[in-house]
Amino acid sequence: MGDHVHGSDPDTLPPDPAPDPPPDALLDRYGDAIRNENAVELDAEAFESIRSRAERGWGVGALVVHESRALLVRQDGGWFLPGGMLEPGETPAEGASREVREETGIEVEIDGLAAISEQTFVSGAEAFRFYFATFDATPATTEPPEDPGLDGEDIRAVEWREAIPADTYDRDLVLALLDR
Repeated sequence: MGDHVHGSDPDTLPPDPAPDPPPDALLDRYGDAIRNENAVELDAEAFESIRSRAERGWGVGALVVHESRALLVRQDGGWFLPGGMLEPGETPAEGASREVREETGIEVEIDGLAAISEQTFVSGAEAFRFYFATFDATPATTEPPEDPGLDGEDIRAVEWREAIPADTYDRDLVLALLDR
């Protein structure tokens, strides 16, 4: 599952800073979760932007389902599960809840860990590994605001979607999570 980048072998990449917390610690705390690996080729600007924000080595987000529909955000020309970077002092679950609230205006309760994705971001000869924890979450509220996202975020829409659009980031993983 995932994209393959030709010419980059993740096993020969230089070591990246250890993610905090380690992926195995999350699995120990929450139990079994889908493991996913992929590589994403980025232009130099996007690569540096993500690398500069990925201090703890983790992105966090949530699969929020209500009445058989998944909560998705439209951003950067595609659909995504709500999520973003883990901030200092947060647990991954706290970060996922905060990101959903910031991007969608929806309050959630984290139910458990759904997936851990190991992503290798590549730009030319440079690459780094990054982890993304996707949690299962139950919405406490279900009505997104008129103007979603924080100032400066390019969130165009927040929608409850029964069908997962073809241009959803990591769509195969989202579908696998929904199919559990």
